Amino acid sequence: MSSSNQETRKLAAYIKDMNYDHFDEHTIDITKMCILDFMGVAIAGSAKKESSIWKEYYAEKVTAPQASLFQPGFQNMTAEQAAALNAVFGHVMDMDDVHNASITHLAVITVPTAFALAQKLHLSGRQVIEAVAAGYEAGARIGETINPSSYKYWHTTAVVGAFSSGATASKLLGLTEEQMVNCFGSAGTQAAGLWEFLASGSMSKVLHTANANLCGMRAAELAKLGFTGAPAILEGERAFVNALAPEHDMNNLVKGFGEGYRITENSFKPYACCRHTHSADYCVEKILAAHDINPDDIVSITDDTYSTAVQTTNNPYPENPYAAKFSVQFCIAAAIILRDLSDRVFTIENINNPKIKELMSKIKVNISPKLDDEFHQDPNQWSHKLTITMKNGEVITNQVDYPIGDFKNPFDWAMADRKFRLLTEDMLGADVVTHLLDNLHNLETFDDINKVFQLS
Repeated sequence: MSSSNQETRKLAAYIKDMNYDHFDEHTIDITKMCILDFMGVAIAGSAKKESSIWKEYYAEKVTAPQASLFQPGFQNMTAEQAAALNAVFGHVMDMDDVHNASITHLAVITVPTAFALAQKLHLSGRQVIEAVAAGYEAGARIGETINPSSYKYWHTTAVVGAFSSGATASKLLGLTEEQMVNCFGSAGTQAAGLWEFLASGSMSKVLHTANANLCGMRAAELAKLGFTGAPAILEGERAFVNALAPEHDMNNLVKGFGEGYRITENSFKPYACCRHTHSADYCVEKILAAHDINPDDIVSITDDTYSTAVQTTNNPYPENPYAAKFSVQFCIAAAIILRDLSDRVFTIENINNPKIKELMSKIKVNISPKLDDEFHQDPNQWSHKLTITMKNGEVITNQVDYPIGDFKNPFDWAMADRKFRLLTEDMLGADVVTHLLDNLHNLETFDDINKVFQLS
């Protein structure tokens, strides 16, 4: 469904008018949880190989200590460097949040920009919360407009990321409506991010998120100086939506203004792998809790699911750890054999584990017309139905529509804090983690966001 009704301007005006004072308690609470979840994942991810490469890349380029890296010691770098590095840290383990309907990781394209600019400008916790919620709103609405049809080729987090980051930066920089339209124009023309990296398991996915933050910040800062961008970058004939999505609905950009914020529909990840596998992973968890299963006695496993999950995760022969995170066969088999899907599971050793490989060979993944239709009717429902057949003839079936962490089966604060501690205590120490958690729980009380990192 195409349009020429100034959707870019309408969205920009709505984002500009988003105001912390209009947020209800739940919106503030979930925004703080999104920030806390991302920071914990990023701290853990800061030790990964991809993160080390990016730190080496920036090592000789530091010119001003403006914003904190989400890593032990919270070293300061320039705002742009901190935003890029924190985006890499937070996406490398695939444990950052997901907005289902847009198929987008929104924290990684908002929180790095928000903290980098807010620290540089000495802004408040309330301003950060407002800006993060605004970034989620922009990214989710644009992602909902182009998906699922764009998802075959385009990594949504990457292509909507400049808009999310740009919206976040625009709020912190105090842009006018006209300046925000220009920011979106410059953000949209920089959008990029192709799925081809999955074929080889290369490192491009974190490049996508770093680039998205940098593009959004650049677009907002240029707009503030008077730099113009295409005013119809979303709806124009040769613009973003028409270029990326053969099927789309422009109404998603503007419908329901004032009826609640997209950030309240966010989901968190308990497993360190592609979110399209999580309903299957939670199926396994529920089955193992109810049945004493010997993996050697499994004859076959059938995974019936929706088409986008098959398109993204049907990979019976992953060749490297990153590909394994996008293999539903590996995730199911590893969950059964190892009873674990934390980041430490995704290794070459486990990919070559004979027991895991044998069980993977017994797993068949199918598109279920019923579940696929339900997904297209409700893009928040990412269902998997597992059927396990045992040697004794027993057939065990379980279906999950909303895995733990989904906004319809949500984390509470105790779960969020537990995930944060599990990811960070070995790196930071229990006392520092407790202090940091307390600061993040009370983020709205800080007049200068830099004080969040004063932990001694």
